[in-house]
Amino acid sequence: MTRSTTVTRGRSLTGLLTLTGAAFLSVTYEMLPTGLLPAISDSLDVPVSRAGLLVTAYALMVALLAAPLGAWTARFARRPLLVAALCGYAVSAAISALAGDFAVALAARIAGGVMHGLFWAIAVGYAVRLVPPGSTGRAATFVFGGGTIAFVAGVPAGTSLGELVGWRPAFGLLAGLFALLAVAVRWLLPALPGTPAGVSAGLARVVRAPGATTVVAATVVLCLGFYGFYTYVATFLRDAGVPEGAIGPSLLVYGVTNGAGIFLGGVLADRRPRASMLIATGGLIAALALAAVASGAVPAVLALAACGLAFGTMPVFLQAAALRVAPEAPDAASGLTTSAFNMGIGGGALFGATVLDHAGVSAVPAAGAALAACGLAVVLLGSRAAFPAAQTSSRTG
Repeated sequence: MTRSTTVTRGRSLTGLLTLTGAAFLSVTYEMLPTGLLPAISDSLDVPVSRAGLLVTAYALMVALLAAPLGAWTARFARRPLLVAALCGYAVSAAISALAGDFAVALAARIAGGVMHGLFWAIAVGYAVRLVPPGSTGRAATFVFGGGTIAFVAGVPAGTSLGELVGWRPAFGLLAGLFALLAVAVRWLLPALPGTPAGVSAGLARVVRAPGATTVVAATVVLCLGFYGFYTYVATFLRDAGVPEGAIGPSLLVYGVTNGAGIFLGGVLADRRPRASMLIATGGLIAALALAAVASGAVPAVLALAACGLAFGTMPVFLQAAALRVAPEAPDAASGLTTSAFNMGIGGGALFGATVLDHAGVSAVPAAGAALAACGLAVVLLGSRAAFPAAQTSSRTG
């Protein structure tokens, strides 16, 4: 694709940092229910497994819409679409905070999922257009870094706030922050046009690209395994003996190691893609297995920290793989990967709920490890175009 040549270095950095902030709020809103599910289920008078539908429905909308939205909106100017997505987030979070029953909360989360699909269909491709060729991994790291900061600070802080004053104020605060960031995006993010006709490969062409099936399959299966566990992490930590007031700090530990993982991902994504992905996947299997046998609060938190380090690398590795197999269509490739991620998140929440209801919380990480092993098989046996031994070429525009 053709990058804008009018973005100065300083303007580019400002744009990347603004996208980092937007991604921070986006992931905080998506994942905040995982730390507050017990409180939400009590408040709305539904079982924890049913409250998990707030995660499932959100992710399902992203899975269904991110890739099509990436293709359908490719010709439109980028900045107005981001502003619209952030305003939509604000409305969704506000309705969530005010919801009087589960149905209203679920509808608000569904609307939020639509906005999430739009945001992530645009954000990574936007970042890629702000940097020189060959810097795809580093540009993606800025965006995914916002998600990492959400795990380090946003979700733990929101969880702690919810434990102190209730989950509704936490969602209300997010609504206000989304509105403020929409204004910031309008004034700070460089304006970029949509993709000219004839330049975008389109979603169908991206799907047919060599290696695309491997990227999608690996993303879905690995996210099924991890988010089957992570969606119910508060229940897991409680069962292991972590006091209720320490759930937020425990998620902070996870966030810190997740941040270390995404840093490693940014360093390694453009160097040794295959070896890096195999090592990270093996590490995730081991971490989930440790969580399955953890006995006591400290081992449980350590296992969660190990999960953070291993899984933290994967958004960068998998997004870089998608951009590698379809470099001429970053928005469509990003949308496809976002759909795959959220198919795994939503399916993982359902999978985890099923295991939780039938086998108990201790079986959830073990089942996740089994699925992660299937993901390892996909990477090993799939197309090497997705995860080559070394980066063979730079993007040329």
